[in-house]
Amino acid sequence: MTARSTTPFLPLLAGALVLAATTAAQAQPRGPHAGHGPAVAATATPLSDAARAAIEEALQDERRGEAVYARVLKDHGEVRPFSNIVRAERRHAEFLESLLRARGLPVAAPPAGVEAPGYAGVKEACAAAVELETTNVALYDRLIAAGPLPDDVKQVFEHNRMASADHHKPAFERCAGVASAQGPGRGAGHGHGCRAGHGCGQGCGRGCGCQGHGRT
Repeated sequence: MTARSTTPFLPLLAGALVLAATTAAQAQPRGPHAGHGPAVAATATPLSDAARAAIEEALQDERRGEAVYARVLKDHGEVRPFSNIVRAERRHAEFLESLLRARGLPVAAPPAGVEAPGYAGVKEACAAAVELETTNVALYDRLIAAGPLPDDVKQVFEHNRMASADHHKPAFERCAGVASAQGPGRGAGHGHGCRAGHGCGQGCGRGCGCQGHGRT
């Protein structure tokens, strides 16, 4: 092939290379948890003292929930909804940790030697978990209202709050045998609800968890 015959293809080749590079760049994950939750901004806005304190308070609360749910699993085995939601609590904590790391701030390790409470049965543990999730939602409501917060911080707070209010709390309410304050169709309306009177022990099955929804 002569040099003349290849000339028309050079602009096409260059365009194809640019398109491929652009597509590859767009496919790169945004932040450490792309596809699993809110992404931390690539260039993070510095935090005020109040915003940093808010993140650390939320992180402490998420870790508390994780510790309680892990204790339930230790005492009662891989029961739902705890087996699903304990992983969500860890992800929520990771989102908050990422907000600090993106700004070069230290992330305190979870306190050692703190013993989570134990419960005689799964249904009792679920009733306690309803209170924990209710407190968690109220915490995020307060932190968001206090503002102002950088956009990525607000997005993480809103994401974690939504998961607790719309998924975790209704799952624990079904498990505990109490009615959801959100009413039918919110949280419990995914087609896998526990039948009345089942509680949430080993035999409760799919209705006690949030599996398969991707909203954790």
